[in-house]
Amino acid sequence: MPSPLKIQHLRQFLLAADHGSFRLAAQGTHRSQAAVSAAMQDLEQQLGAPLFEAGKRAQLTPLGHAVAPLLRELLATHDRVLDAARQLGMGHTGPVSLAVMPSLADEWLPKLLERYARSHPDIRIRALDESSQDVHRLVLTGEVQVGVAGQVPRTAEVAFTPVARDAFGLVCRKGHPLARRRGPVPWSALEVERLIGNATFDSLKSRQLGHVIDDPAMVVSNRASLLASVVGGLGVTVLPVLARPAVGSGLAFVPLSEPTVERIVGVLTRKEETLLPSVAAMHAMALDSLMRFTRRKGAVLV
Repeated sequence: MPSPLKIQHLRQFLLAADHGSFRLAAQGTHRSQAAVSAAMQDLEQQLGAPLFEAGKRAQLTPLGHAVAPLLRELLATHDRVLDAARQLGMGHTGPVSLAVMPSLADEWLPKLLERYARSHPDIRIRALDESSQDVHRLVLTGEVQVGVAGQVPRTAEVAFTPVARDAFGLVCRKGHPLARRRGPVPWSALEVERLIGNATFDSLKSRQLGHVIDDPAMVVSNRASLLASVVGGLGVTVLPVLARPAVGSGLAFVPLSEPTVERIVGVLTRKEETLLPSVAAMHAMALDSLMRFTRRKGAVLV
């Protein structure tokens, strides 16, 4: 089997061919002129015939003219592939996919994506909002590389890094009687309310919190539409602290108690699987961003 061509030799050959000078080829590759001469002899041995005319330094033979475009194509392919591999290795390119539970998809996720896109402009990003169960499933099957969700029964293949201890509260208009009460409101107070269900209710239905949780008057899955429905007087809803409405929304957030219901929210990846550098950067940024968001919303860091 013939020995492989050395990339450095190809680079020196093309510089000598382009400039008609071994001296410039040596300068361009930071080698001595004698080293370039020896490299060209080695290249001629590998190809089986002279590439430069004897006694006419750096003047190509017909073979030299014939192989120059082939070697130029080979060198360009090498440089292109090497650059692409380095870009992947440095995390500047590469696909990133993540899945986020709906209560974080409206407010937190766009800010994360904006921050990541600014620092990684050439990364292709795919973002999904799914229930916590589905986020775990998507991470487990490898359909997404990073997940942000509530903790569900542990899976041996999925690593879960807890970030926030997230409690639930009533969301109603500020003029609502329950909004004027001091302190938390018991879940039983919801029995007489027209309750609007949302995507987080699946995790509440197993807590035995009352029939209005199990069978709300209506269900609106999109958070923006849900809050607009509450503002419009269609009813009240229940959301976790991380999804509580903004101060200027005209809505109140009242903690619910008796019992106090909490969930643990964190970031998921496949266990014992090295992440692509671009994905590792997203994972680190998601953890940092979620911790900052937790503090700002008033939830408790784990």
